Amino acid sequence: MPPPSRINLGLRPLCRDNPWPEFDYGEIEPFEFSLDSGGHAGRELIVDVIRARNIDLMLEVGCFLCGSALQWLRTSDTLTVIGADPWEGNWGTYFESLSRDPVRARAMNRWTEEQIATMVHNLRRFGNFSIALNNVRQYKTRFIPVRRRAPEVFYYLRDRRIEPKLIYIDADKKREDLDVARELFPNAVLCGDDWLWADNSGVLRMQEHVKAFAGEHNYTIKASRQTWLLIAPEFEPAKSDDAVV
Repeated sequence: MPPPSRINLGLRPLCRDNPWPEFDYGEIEPFEFSLDSGGHAGRELIVDVIRARNIDLMLEVGCFLCGSALQWLRTSDTLTVIGADPWEGNWGTYFESLSRDPVRARAMNRWTEEQIATMVHNLRRFGNFSIALNNVRQYKTRFIPVRRRAPEVFYYLRDRRIEPKLIYIDADKKREDLDVARELFPNAVLCGDDWLWADNSGVLRMQEHVKAFAGEHNYTIKASRQTWLLIAPEFEPAKSDDAVV
């Protein structure tokens, strides 16, 4: 549970009702993994916003194995991350398949086959939730896991009067997530992943949703590789060489 100085606006009961899994956090080694194009997914846009606006509470929707959460938590030692993900099923087979994918396997180049086999084994043995949380165990006082999807998690936090200052969406590529997030948390910075992700028909689905949403609400879009950031009219775009759409 976060220390008293970091508990505000209902975070203490949120921690109580969303505990970390029972797990021997010293038994296996944590690992840092995310599908971020080998560290070139444009997430510096989010890091810059966290620093520039002194974000102390953010919501990440779709945490997977908490690779991106580690990046946010390292950015500021005053930041608390609410991580929303159902962590259902078991990603052992999926994780193993990534190591054989000619494109995505690059994210695993730093590990040996033996190390990858150990990670797969641990995922199958302990499950997604325990392994994901083990990966952020160093930040247990600043990471709150909530096993819910969007947009349900938005209503859940609103009902608890918890208002994240930044919402990072890396989930199901739904327009509804943007609409509900803005309706319930109008002052939050909205940003996310999958800008260049194409569905089976070749449509850049999240990009399509973000552009339509931005046009309706007069946001400026800042995008870098897979990352997108919505800039509200009252904020001047930060100086950068990254694309403004």
